[in-house]
Amino acid sequence: MFFLVSLMFVYLTVSHVNTDAARGRKCYFSPKCLCFSILPTPYYNAVCSHSLLHAIPVFKDNIHSIDLSYNLIQRIQNRHFSYNGNLKELNLSHNKIKTLSNYSFHGLRKLSKLIVSRNEIDSVETNTFFYLQSLTYLDAKQTKINVSTLQSLPFLKTLRMDFILNGSDSLSFRLLQLKHLDLSGTSGRCDARTLTVDVFKFIPNIEDLNLSACKINWIYKGTFRFMKNLSILDLSYNPCLKFSVAENVTHDLIYTSIKILKVNKIHKTFEMNTMIRRSHLRNLKKTNLTELQINSNRIQKIQKGALLYLPSSLRTISMSDNEFSYGDYLSDMMVVPAEHINISELFKSHIPLINEEQCDYRNNSNCEEEKVEKHISSSSAIFVPLPYRLKSLVYRKCLIRYEIPPINLGGNKIEYLDGHQNMFYSLTGPLCPLDHLTYLDLSDNMSSNVSKVFFQCTPNLQILRLQNNLLGFVLPDDVNGEILQHVPQLREINLSENRIPTLPYHFFQSQILVRRLYLDGNLLDYLIFKIDHMKDLNFLGLSNNRFSYLDKKARDQLETVFMNNKNLSIDISGNPLKCTCDTKDFIQWMGNTKIQFNRLHFYTCRLSTDKKQNLNNPKRLYEDLQKECASYTSLIIGLISLVVLFVSILTLGLVYRHRWRIRYMYYMVKIRYFETKRKTNEKKIYTYDAFVSYENNDRSFVHGQLLRKLENDAGLKLCIHQRDFLPGRDIAENITSAIHDSRKIVVIMSPNYLDSYWCMFEYNMARVESIYSRNKENILFLVFLQQMSPRGLPLFVLELVQSQSYIEYPNDEYGDTVFWEKMKEVLA
Repeated sequence: MFFLVSLMFVYLTVSHVNTDAARGRKCYFSPKCLCFSILPTPYYNAVCSHSLLHAIPVFKDNIHSIDLSYNLIQRIQNRHFSYNGNLKELNLSHNKIKTLSNYSFHGLRKLSKLIVSRNEIDSVETNTFFYLQSLTYLDAKQTKINVSTLQSLPFLKTLRMDFILNGSDSLSFRLLQLKHLDLSGTSGRCDARTLTVDVFKFIPNIEDLNLSACKINWIYKGTFRFMKNLSILDLSYNPCLKFSVAENVTHDLIYTSIKILKVNKIHKTFEMNTMIRRSHLRNLKKTNLTELQINSNRIQKIQKGALLYLPSSLRTISMSDNEFSYGDYLSDMMVVPAEHINISELFKSHIPLINEEQCDYRNNSNCEEEKVEKHISSSSAIFVPLPYRLKSLVYRKCLIRYEIPPINLGGNKIEYLDGHQNMFYSLTGPLCPLDHLTYLDLSDNMSSNVSKVFFQCTPNLQILRLQNNLLGFVLPDDVNGEILQHVPQLREINLSENRIPTLPYHFFQSQILVRRLYLDGNLLDYLIFKIDHMKDLNFLGLSNNRFSYLDKKARDQLETVFMNNKNLSIDISGNPLKCTCDTKDFIQWMGNTKIQFNRLHFYTCRLSTDKKQNLNNPKRLYEDLQKECASYTSLIIGLISLVVLFVSILTLGLVYRHRWRIRYMYYMVKIRYFETKRKTNEKKIYTYDAFVSYENNDRSFVHGQLLRKLENDAGLKLCIHQRDFLPGRDIAENITSAIHDSRKIVVIMSPNYLDSYWCMFEYNMARVESIYSRNKENILFLVFLQQMSPRGLPLFVLELVQSQSYIEYPNDEYGDTVFWEKMKEVLA
């Protein structure tokens, strides 16, 4: 018993110590600092940043690291750290320190990392760093620390500092252990317009050199030649450098161990387009380069044969934000050894800089026009050459609007294809072959069409992302599941935000292995598509749709899936769920099922009183609904039967005589709109000035002339069925609603019109509207596109012609002007 009590005491003690170590507690030497234990050692890490300190606290010898950044410290007392011999890291950045003396760091014999960046240091004594014999990392960005004071740091491996080069100056310190040198102007100050052979001659063992944003205009051959260990070189954001000067750099890289070369944005944004020439890449053939970055250089073309000089070791190329156009160089792409290519953001727009960098030299790397004959194949598929080793291709955010036609990609090994945020308005395809493709992202493309053969050549596709498109226009018509029939290996499908009103039952019939299915943010109100064959499904996203409940068939499908996969979870948050007597079975199921509901605490539903109710406890809600809904079922049925019988007898007596009025009232009820009679001095506000009723063969007149004259010129708002009808809504319902919301109805009369069922439906609905809802107001206006004999007109049309106004479309110029003026006058 005593042993168990002792063991429990030890456990609680260790747990308490670990909690303090993770959270930190106020340091005993300064209430403004937090100390974190380094278990099981007796050392602490002290964090004193953002504490408004004006002076450095006195620290004990058991401190491992100190963070004093973002304070108001102005000076370091001499020998202040004399008793901190075990200190390893010291951060003094973002303070107001102005001077460093010979004894500022006295006693820090084990310090390996020092950060003094972003101070106001302008005075540094010669032996300031003399006592830092173990220092390997120094960050002195945005200070005026002189390079001559660094001579006493024999083991320094990483140095970050500002670099202002005057004339033929050089880095005069000799640091043979230095491996990483960051002189970038993106994080500090750098001005080195000309780099000569002598600039870096005392640091020959550099492995990583960052000279980005250093205002470099010229680099002489031999500048990097002696750096045999150089593996990473960054010359980005030097817009005056140009490719012609970069040729001097590649000349030296033959003698280095270069692996990564970054030359992003070495041309000005608003200069002429550029061309990569053979001479620019010729020397890379003899290197072991693995990654090349040439983003934002306005590259339009590559000289024929230039790509043949890329080394066989190359695996990654990034060429985003350029201006590539068609050229003979495309045929060279097949021999490029790269496995990963990024060509995103083509034709990206830019904002001009206010203070643009001025160049000392005029380097010519502009793109010269070449006579290139475009040989378009007569076959149906376009041939696009790809690198033979290519595994991933990123092509996104490109401002080009076009469809994806049938394309022959040649032999390739592409596994990852990212094409999101483009403007591929139609996915026609197919793209063949893509036998190795497992990931495809075509989201955010405003695509409104995908053909049934688009995925024909992607049999091993596992992740498909098509969210945020307009595929709701085409997917409901795929009743046999032909669009996805070629991708049975899919594990994840994302069709969110596509305005999908419904999906056919067999749409996912080939997707047996799906694990995650996202259909969030659509217009779904019923789950009618088949999912119970997806044995591995563990997540179904249905949030932010139009579900008021899940019917029994949908619930049964979900329970079938759950029997095979106990990890199944669904998300139906953000839907207009209802908690009424009609949906109480759904509420009961939510309380009893073992399926997990994601974010259940966000679920709400509306009661029969239109009050919102939280759904985080569906069992309790179901009990309340049972009490509300139980009783008087037979009485309600009897009353309803009597009412139905009476209405049926009355309807049958009037059905023939008032058939159009009845149809009119039916669709008005269906769209849930009733309008009470108003006083004669009240005016209804209409959505449209006129509803245009026309037959499809006359659409050229409506879209070509009528809209331009009346909408663009006269400022009227017209309702056109092909443009303004709501998708997914019943046609008759759309017609009735449009007529009811329009001040006038313009009928484009022609022989085609009289032969159309829906045109005559619109005509009769307009007559009913005029008689019964507008107090026999003359709202119909006939426009005859051509001469029509009275004998060819039905009696009900001829009656309207004789009793009300109409107009004929003229064939002469003067009559045309009068015609459109009359139209504007009538509809205004």
